[in-house]
Amino acid sequence: MTTYALYDVLHSFKEIHKVVLNLADDLSGEQLHWKPEGYSTSIGFHLWHLARESDYLKAAILHHYPQVVTEFEDSQEIWEKESLARKWGFPQGLHQTVGTGLSDEVAATLPIPEKEELLGYLRRSYEDIECFIETLDAKYPTFENMDEELRKKIQGIRLNLLVFLSHDCRHLGMMECLKGLQTGFGSATEKR
Repeated sequence: MTTYALYDVLHSFKEIHKVVLNLADDLSGEQLHWKPEGYSTSIGFHLWHLARESDYLKAAILHHYPQVVTEFEDSQEIWEKESLARKWGFPQGLHQTVGTGLSDEVAATLPIPEKEELLGYLRRSYEDIECFIETLDAKYPTFENMDEELRKKIQGIRLNLLVFLSHDCRHLGMMECLKGLQTGFGSATEKR
C-alpha cells in the first residue's frame, strides 16, 4: 500500500503570500516601479505577475476539472471580470497574458499600476487561491475511498499547486534582490 506524505500547502501559500505582501507594503510606489539600469522588470512587475499567476491558476484548474470542486461556480479570472488590462492600459494582444514568456522589451513597457491598485489585485488573487485550496482540502482531505481517476486528478491539481508555490518563492527572491539594491536591506538583513 502506498503511503502519502502529509499535505498542507495552504499553510505554505499563506506564509509566502504574507511575506510577499509585507515586502510590498514596506516599499514606496517609486521603489515598486524602480528598475536597475539595463534590467527590464521592477518589483511591481513581479507583484503583477504573481497576482496574474494566482488568478490564472484557480481559473485554469476550475476550467479543466469543473467536477472536482463544484463549490466554485465562477471560474472567470479577476483580470477578466474587472477588465484590468483595459483599465490599466495594457497593449492589445497582451490582455490574456500572465507575464510568462514575455520578451524583456515587452516586460519593460507594461503599464504596471500604482501601488494600492496593484496590491489590491494581488490580495484578491491570493485570497481566491487560498479559498480554493481550503475548499479542495476540506472536500478531499485524504485519498481514502477515492476512485483511481479522481485520485489522479487531485494529485495533478496538488502537484500544480506545489509548482506554483515554488514559482512564488523564486519571484520573492527576485523582489528581495531588487529591494536590497535600493535599500541595502533584504528580508534576511537586520536593520541597525
